[in-house]
Amino acid sequence: MSELKTLTREIQNIVGVTPDGIYGPNTAKAILRKLKNNQEEAPAKPDASFPEVFKASPNISYNTIRPEGVVLHHSYGSYKGGVSWILNDSSNVSYHVLIDTDGSRTVFAKDTQRAWHAGKSAFNGRPGCNNFMLGLAFSGDTTSRELTQAEIDSAVEYLLPRFERWGWPKDLSTITTHKEVSPGRKEDVDSRAEKAIIDALRSALDA
Repeated sequence: MSELKTLTREIQNIVGVTPDGIYGPNTAKAILRKLKNNQEEAPAKPDASFPEVFKASPNISYNTIRPEGVVLHHSYGSYKGGVSWILNDSSNVSYHVLIDTDGSRTVFAKDTQRAWHAGKSAFNGRPGCNNFMLGLAFSGDTTSRELTQAEIDSAVEYLLPRFERWGWPKDLSTITTHKEVSPGRKEDVDSRAEKAIIDALRSALDA
């Protein structure tokens, strides 16, 4: 046991927390931060039209999911601010992907990782959307502006391969919004944004 405590203290010194020899939540979060900071950003996919980087958010659960669809969100704030907030372990917020107005994307979690985007929610009578849905967010507030064409095209580029990968129904019945899964609690995204994404996906899937 003393060897384990000694090893834990050494790890705690490396990651910058109080070296008390006790492995707890603070130590675990510090290790995640250290690993995240040591990760290099993934370059843009060579076949992608829009730049995409991966920055692992500490705000994910350790259980895995099989995504059955996607919840559309907006972040209310700026793209840069949203990226910073999602990488902050005290925010307790994460999406799988955040899209900027120029179509640039930051991915924060793998498809099989449970991100923290929907909170108290239900879809088709099934509670806890984080357990089975991806979270895709646009920066800003879609109730006060319309999506740019670049945002729409980037969202389609991100989502389209996932229909094949995960067997999503091509009738788009598992594309929903935070407003719809958390009625009365959330208002994102605006109906214009939802329609724009649904129409663009339908056209792409029919092509």
